[in-house]
Amino acid sequence: MPPELLRRIGYLALLLPVILLCSSVSRSSEKTHTFELGKSDFLLDGKPFQILSGEMHYARIPREYWRERLKMARAMGLNTISTYIFWNYHEREKGTFDFTTESRNVAEFVRLAQEEGLLVIIRPGPYVCAEWDFGGIPWWLLKGNTVKVRSRDPRFLAASKTYLTRLGEELAPLQISRGGPIIMVQVENEYGSYGNDTVYLNAIRDDLRNAGFTVPFYTADGPGQCRNGHIAGVLPAINGDEIPQSIRDTVNEWNDGRGPYFSPEFYPGWLDHWGEEHSVLTVNEFIGKYDTLLRSGISVSLYMFHGGTNFGFTSGANYGGHYQPQPTSYDYDAPLDEAGRPTPKYLRLREVLKNYQFESAPLPDIPPTPRVMEIPTIKLQDACTIFDTLPKPIHSVGTLPMEEIGQESGYILYRTQISGRGPDTLIVNGIRDYAVVMVDHKRVGSLDRRHKQKRITFSLSSDHAELDLLVEANGKINYGRELLENNKGIIGNVVLNRTPLKEWDMVPLPMDNPSTQSFFHRDIGNLPAFYRGTFVCDSAADTFLDLRGWTKGAVWINGHNLGRYWYIGPQQTLYCPGVWLRKGRNELIVFEMEKSTTRTITGLKEPTLNSLYPDLLAPPLPKRPQGKIELSNSDEIASGSFALGDSAQGFRFNTRSARYVCLESLSSLHNDPFASIAELYLLDEHGKKLDRSRWKIYFVDSEELHAEDGRAENVMDDDPETLWHTQWGAAQPPHPHQIAIDLGSVERIGGFVYQPRIGSSPGKIKDFMFYARLKEFPIQH
Repeated sequence: MPPELLRRIGYLALLLPVILLCSSVSRSSEKTHTFELGKSDFLLDGKPFQILSGEMHYARIPREYWRERLKMARAMGLNTISTYIFWNYHEREKGTFDFTTESRNVAEFVRLAQEEGLLVIIRPGPYVCAEWDFGGIPWWLLKGNTVKVRSRDPRFLAASKTYLTRLGEELAPLQISRGGPIIMVQVENEYGSYGNDTVYLNAIRDDLRNAGFTVPFYTADGPGQCRNGHIAGVLPAINGDEIPQSIRDTVNEWNDGRGPYFSPEFYPGWLDHWGEEHSVLTVNEFIGKYDTLLRSGISVSLYMFHGGTNFGFTSGANYGGHYQPQPTSYDYDAPLDEAGRPTPKYLRLREVLKNYQFESAPLPDIPPTPRVMEIPTIKLQDACTIFDTLPKPIHSVGTLPMEEIGQESGYILYRTQISGRGPDTLIVNGIRDYAVVMVDHKRVGSLDRRHKQKRITFSLSSDHAELDLLVEANGKINYGRELLENNKGIIGNVVLNRTPLKEWDMVPLPMDNPSTQSFFHRDIGNLPAFYRGTFVCDSAADTFLDLRGWTKGAVWINGHNLGRYWYIGPQQTLYCPGVWLRKGRNELIVFEMEKSTTRTITGLKEPTLNSLYPDLLAPPLPKRPQGKIELSNSDEIASGSFALGDSAQGFRFNTRSARYVCLESLSSLHNDPFASIAELYLLDEHGKKLDRSRWKIYFVDSEELHAEDGRAENVMDDDPETLWHTQWGAAQPPHPHQIAIDLGSVERIGGFVYQPRIGSSPGKIKDFMFYARLKEFPIQH
């Protein structure tokens, strides 16, 4: 008999214990089982067991739909459900825990999974990423801006220990050894991509043990990050690797030559950002790799099996050279769509997973598809401006972030009195994350953190006027080093015509219950405003509210916050669960920051998740001279090689006068065709950095302007997270690469400082040449 067939038959037999186990534990919580780590396999009641898992997050699914989503998981062929647990979803205020309201009863979710024949893996963090606000860390840790999260900072460890201890009260009784379905617990999350502090990781592991969790623990990291993220005595599991032997080799290297072998995140889809195309991964791009992992005996969890929705203000953000907030939909192009309906991807995965089921217990039939309905045009005739019913303000000398006045998320209004004679230039330093600027209740413009905007010019119509800045907090960053810089509102000062504005009234607008606003039947103009309409349903089913024609804001249905919308896309609809609709009269409220072109909304049967519109606030793409810069040996003043590492590297040379400089990248440290620079400084004859305020990009041979913000100006913006990066999306031109700068005037230069991009990433320059001259570099067209 062929070896592959023997292996397949073996794993068919392995599923029988879990079928019997889940059947028994769903009938009696007293029957206990064991789940252990063998040398090469997981052991369920002492017998080899392959985990066929899928990720879904209880917090992203209405509680009423948990069971039907779990039934869909079992019908696809999964035997395990993996879920993150969001700390900030359960402890919104320090010391006050909520495991009962809305979709917070995670213990009930776990019990339902057990009843549906599924085992459970929990991923409690305390940090989880997950494209969730602040990666699951509570906002109140940002107060004072001194606590260092994801570290051995005693204040962070004390807070996380309290959380993990409380979580243990909910979930430790549901471990498999105590009659429940929980078989494993993850320690932290992808820490190897963030740091290498094993003291911190060991503390989290110990807190989980002390909270009562006794099942096996594991860490989850990419193969290259496992070095920093694993800890002794905890199974290293490998995210993102699609090659069975590579997974085995990595686990063996860091686990004393032993398994078992687990991929906790295998990706059948991917995440989205506002203003970028919806991610689509075709089933043919991954199905063969997935089957290969399973045939090789690797345990696998699909991230995501079902994505769900970032209801309310729970979506997070990334920082890939610039701020990248994530949309409300977490559809993720997953096998089960946002409304819980099976996709063609689901059906193909089911065909693969049929091969791993026990013959006497075939897969259950696919449950009926959830009903989705259309809703005729809803008119939102009632309205009120943001100024009509403002709460009592908080006065401060200088602006304060949201967190300092006790606000978690939503919006905040900053107000002060100004005077001047136009044109007047306003600079708002540290917008987090989108601001509408108004003078005497008239809108004068908007500023978007994604584009690093902070300056706006207008003319005052009187000697004294009222300035209002309405700031929206989009998602807190959930991944990377920028996690430590997550305050919202205005985190810097505000300057008018070079004069800092001191006296401020701040009005928190968390938008917990906008139905308390006083609505009137009137026109609003272009002021930020609430709009209200009612409609009648004969019956309730899911729908997708079409927000095309609206600009930017949030939507509530019968008091439930459906989340944010933004005309730029790619998401143009908001998922509205039918369980939040009523038979009879329903109330719909929209908060619009800008001005809409409509006051109606309809409900659709299908979402619109991949429709982009031109971003009206986006700066124009730079216009560069075409051709090739001509570099002369007489202009060469330095050459050499940059070393490995993330630190800034300086080079000194004989002082000379120059107005134009050029750095030429000859090769990359990773032998790729790319070049990148985070920051570039010039030094004077004394080794001090020259002022860069008058610098302009004179020439660049290549820059990525579409797949990311890799424009050349990023080398002089004082933000090491932003990069000049040569093209990598549509094209990948080879070395050499040149970036030339006009200093604005003749300067005496005696050296330069190169700040590479951080991390083990492509485009880190190795060999270079540096040129300087008084006159322009010739460009050959």
